[in-house]
Amino acid sequence: MSYCNYCGVELDTNMTFCPLCGLSRGEKPSAPHESKSKQFNFENEIQNDSKNLTNAQKRKLFWEISGIILLSGSIATMAINLILNKTISWSLYNVVVSIALFANISCFIFSRKKIFFLVLGNFLSNALLIILLDLISSNTGWGIKLGIPILVSLYALLVIVLWIVKISKHHGFNILSAIFFAIGIFLICTEIYISLYFKNAIQLRWSIIAESCLIPISTLLLFVHYRLKVEIKLRRFFDI
Repeated sequence: MSYCNYCGVELDTNMTFCPLCGLSRGEKPSAPHESKSKQFNFENEIQNDSKNLTNAQKRKLFWEISGIILLSGSIATMAINLILNKTISWSLYNVVVSIALFANISCFIFSRKKIFFLVLGNFLSNALLIILLDLISSNTGWGIKLGIPILVSLYALLVIVLWIVKISKHHGFNILSAIFFAIGIFLICTEIYISLYFKNAIQLRWSIIAESCLIPISTLLLFVHYRLKVEIKLRRFFDI
């Protein structure tokens, strides 16, 4: 197997000239310093440019590429929907999800070190997603009556867990204990909202069973954490 002396392209045995630059097999290029592969030089330039970018520039580039991809996907699905159905219907779901996804990406890119703004931005974008999904589906009001209360409970418990992580001197099994307990509370809140929405009454069944299973686990983890009286790194404990 031979290669072009000018651009480095691999040549088959039946090729008499390079399909890329047109140089004959075995012919020497006129300028010796140009004998390196253009393709390799191009790839090296791209790699060097990416290495020269700062972390902030890389995040901004990811944000721009994500926006272009999501916008292109939304336009494409709307066009397909319009061509097939002569109207825009199911493609609205893709547009709404793309908007919410781009909003979440934006929050992470520009507020990743500001926890308050990151959580607030994610909450608002997801709340907007729920409301818009309700409007474009049946507009029965489940977004406001059911979706938003569940979302509020989720983010409220998330904020509490983050606060516990912040004030804790040692991050070990106590963090897992708080997470398990918060999951149980979230399940109870979810069943309360669902029963109120569908039956106009509070009926607790499966969430109580789940919480009764999670509380012993949470208590055991908390006991182990304070009984050992030493800091156990979760990453090191689970060999992550």
